[in-house]
Amino acid sequence: MSSNALYYPYIQVPESPWFTRVLLYWDRVGAIVPNDYIEDPDRLGSYMVSLVRENLVEQVIPGMHLWRVSNFANAFLEYTDAKYGSFGEPYISDWAAVHAGNLGGSSIHMEKLLDLGAKLCERGMARRDDNDEYSPWFKIEPRIADDFMAYLAGVLGQMPGDARFSPITNRRTNLDPYVPELPPPDPKYDVRLVLLENILPAPAGSLEAAQLRDFKQQYEEPLRRFRKEVEEEISELASIGDAKLQKMRLEDVTASLRETINEVTARMGEKNWPQLNFGTLCTVVGSGMTAWKAVLDQDWRFGVTGAALSLAPAVYSAFRGSDVSVCDEPLAYAALAGKHLQ
Repeated sequence: MSSNALYYPYIQVPESPWFTRVLLYWDRVGAIVPNDYIEDPDRLGSYMVSLVRENLVEQVIPGMHLWRVSNFANAFLEYTDAKYGSFGEPYISDWAAVHAGNLGGSSIHMEKLLDLGAKLCERGMARRDDNDEYSPWFKIEPRIADDFMAYLAGVLGQMPGDARFSPITNRRTNLDPYVPELPPPDPKYDVRLVLLENILPAPAGSLEAAQLRDFKQQYEEPLRRFRKEVEEEISELASIGDAKLQKMRLEDVTASLRETINEVTARMGEKNWPQLNFGTLCTVVGSGMTAWKAVLDQDWRFGVTGAALSLAPAVYSAFRGSDVSVCDEPLAYAALAGKHLQ
């Protein structure tokens, strides 16, 4: 369990119990924010601005980092070609005509795309605003937009300073690009989901930024110890290849964490928060980013195609020729809502 998390897919973080949980359990939480939002913070909304002011949310600006990622555009295009086109080939010629009606569904700021925006337009996967040629927004086909935001979070998570960030999201489906629907041909590169249920106690409602800051500062050590325990358990679970054995071990994991869960719950109870609930951590585990180096060095198209494709090697491939070395953090998280505790 990484100590830092980078929220995606939106610019504004959600004002919700889910995000309260993220703020409590991760040391640092980032959000992907284009530079022009920094200059006009009111566009972020009062809730997010308050979190930024209390140093609970860091603004990760794509333009400050992506220039160091030399294969950023090509790695994503190779991924989309393998996923949506014929093996090793671009999209079918009538793809744009078939999906043209979907191009208004999702918008992505040009700073996040760099020259990839123009290349997606050439392939019929994106378009500029017909009414404003100077608009910084691209209209992207929704499936491509979902894949891209997961990809961007994975790439940027490797970048900000010395501390790495693991992508985190509030929807299970946002993790799909990282998890192949079919098993890869080589089990060494297996990627899958692990759910740890009812382990993240948190208030059932959102809290003011100052309240969150004070609690994190007061109980920094119990929260850090709990996160470390969960991280160790995730690492162990990732090493269990047999699905049945892994499921059996999950029950033991929850039991082993119970003492720390009770301690954290008691500390929250002292604050007289009216209601707590337990969250479920959905984690993408398996082959870390550097494990895919063998696949890429052998010039496989990420080792898999179509439904068996994982986004992980694309993130690794983005750094080819760069001066950034990727690390083996868990690929991504989804901290989900869980059972209530009265």
